[in-house]
Amino acid sequence: MVELLDFGGLEVFGAAVVLFLASVVRGYSGFGFSAVLVAGLAFFIDPLEAVPLAIGLEVLASIVQGASVWDDIDWRRLGVLVAAAIVGNPVGVLILTTVDADPLRAITFVTLAVLTLGLLAGKTVAIPASLSIFFMVGVLAGVVNGATAMSGLVLVLAMTALQIAPAELRGTLVAYFFASDIAVLGLLLWRDELDAVYAWRILFAIPLMVVGVMVGSRAFDGASVESFKRVTLLLLLAISAIGLLRLALG
Repeated sequence: MVELLDFGGLEVFGAAVVLFLASVVRGYSGFGFSAVLVAGLAFFIDPLEAVPLAIGLEVLASIVQGASVWDDIDWRRLGVLVAAAIVGNPVGVLILTTVDADPLRAITFVTLAVLTLGLLAGKTVAIPASLSIFFMVGVLAGVVNGATAMSGLVLVLAMTALQIAPAELRGTLVAYFFASDIAVLGLLLWRDELDAVYAWRILFAIPLMVVGVMVGSRAFDGASVESFKRVTLLLLLAISAIGLLRLALG
């Protein structure tokens, strides 16, 4: 098995722990899987290998959660977010090709951390959750995604600030990530970027990922609105801190 996965023995165990934690986070909050998985797997494999792995598993995680969140998806808002992302992504890619990516990531992480701390401190603004506001959020997320691949963090923070109900937030995020990840996965397949090692890693990861998502989903079912919001914001803060640490360490 180790040979098929192109991992050492201890690396398999470490990667399994990271995968399980990322899956629990995804099951509970609907986001954070890729951020946790890529950051954790960076200790064991090249990040360039970890990102496609995270994308493939994100698609499968969305399928696992699909039935449980289907009724919670706000399809109008989802459509607006996807349309807005199509507008924003090319702008982000243009920025990425003209500006160093690391400073952009640092600015994004710092901004998210400051805004998250403000929400944790109870500093809220009465912003109507209209479709026009969602379109602007979607464009911003698209720009951030094209430039830094961190649109999920922007969407989560915005939807939390807009006081979206936890179940609706979680369900809409799961559907949004499924749509965007399918597009990226299709591009990777078209470019023949995925090999046999990738397929074996996905295959062996599925059972542990499914268990982790189920554990996280069970925790969500027992969470109150306030506890969900607080845990979500703490996750955002932790991901921002880890991101800044990784950038500082190079």
